[in-house]
Amino acid sequence: MSKIIVTAVGVSGSGKSNAYGAIMELLKVRRRDSYYLTACGATPEERIRNSGIINRYADINQGFVSTGTMITTEFPFAFGGHFRPDVPTYPLLDMPLIDYPGGVLKTMLGKGSEESSRLLHRIMDTDVLLLFADANILSEEGGVEPARQKIALEINTIFEILSTERDTAFVSKPRTVLLLLTKCDSGLIPQELKDNHFHGLVNRALQVFDPTVRFCINQPGWKIAVVPTSTCGDGNSNSWRDEGGIYHSEMTAPPQPYGFDLAILYGVMNELENRVRLGYDDSEEIPEQVERKPGFVSGFQWRHILQRLAGQENEQISLYRQYAGNLHSILDPLCGSQIIEV
Repeated sequence: MSKIIVTAVGVSGSGKSNAYGAIMELLKVRRRDSYYLTACGATPEERIRNSGIINRYADINQGFVSTGTMITTEFPFAFGGHFRPDVPTYPLLDMPLIDYPGGVLKTMLGKGSEESSRLLHRIMDTDVLLLFADANILSEEGGVEPARQKIALEINTIFEILSTERDTAFVSKPRTVLLLLTKCDSGLIPQELKDNHFHGLVNRALQVFDPTVRFCINQPGWKIAVVPTSTCGDGNSNSWRDEGGIYHSEMTAPPQPYGFDLAILYGVMNELENRVRLGYDDSEEIPEQVERKPGFVSGFQWRHILQRLAGQENEQISLYRQYAGNLHSILDPLCGSQIIEV
C-alpha cells in the first residue's frame, strides 16, 4: 500500500505524547467527517496485532495527561475514509505515526546519537511535518527570544542547516509543515492572546519560529499553517506553573480534544493534491520499475500485466483526487479560524 510519512517534532513537554492520544480519539474513535485511522498491516493477523498495540494507547481518559515519552514509539496506523457510497471502505494509505522523545532534539545539536540521526533522516523524508509549540511558553511575559530558546532553537537550527545543504532533495519535494500550538485550553494564557481565534498567540508563534516559517514560505510547493490545539478541551483542565517554571495540567472533566484531527486531515489533503498534480503514487512497484524475468511470462502476458498495473495506478490517483476534493469541502471553511495558513 502507498504510504504517507507524518513526523512530529517538539521539545520535551511540548505535548507530543498527549497529541497522539487526541489524534486516536478524534480519528480512530470518533472518526471525524467519515475519515478514520485504523491498524495497518499486510494480513488480517498483522492488522489485529497492530490494533492491539494501538489500543494500549487509545483511551485518553486513562492517565491522559502524560509526563512525556522516554522511548521512541510507533503507532502502526492506516488512513481511510467512507465519505461517499462509491468510495472503497478499505484504507487509502499506510500512515505510521512515530513519537520521539523530545530530548532527541537536544542530542542532535550536541553529541548526536543513532536515534537523533534516525529522526533527522525521517524529517528529511517526511511528507507532513508537525512542529509542536507549548502555548504556555509562547504566552510568557519574557517575549519572543526566551520562548525561542526554550521551544524553537533546535527546530530553527535544523531548518537553517538543511536549507544550506548542497543536496536539494529536501527542498525539491513538496511538503506540508504544521505548527501546532498545544495546551491552548490553559487558563494561564492571557485572554488578549486567545481573542480572535488565538490571533495574538499565532503571531507570537510565527515570530518564535521565524527562520523555519520563512524557509517554508520560500520553498515552491510547500505549505505551512498554524493550528491551535488542546488535548483536554477548553474548561476541562487545571493548569499551573511550579516554582521551577515547569507547567503542569490535570483534567477536571472528560477530555474534548480539538485541532489535531484538522492538522492531520490538512496535511493529508495537501499531500494527495501533490500526488495528483505530479501524477505519482509511491507504491513499491509501478510499471516503469517492474522488470520482466525471462521465461516467467510471455510478451503478451507481460503487456497485460503492465496495463493492469497502470490501471491500478490511475485508479489510485483518482481516489487521491476524490479524497482531496472532499477534504477541501471540509477544511476550506475552517481556514482563517481553526487553520491559519501562512
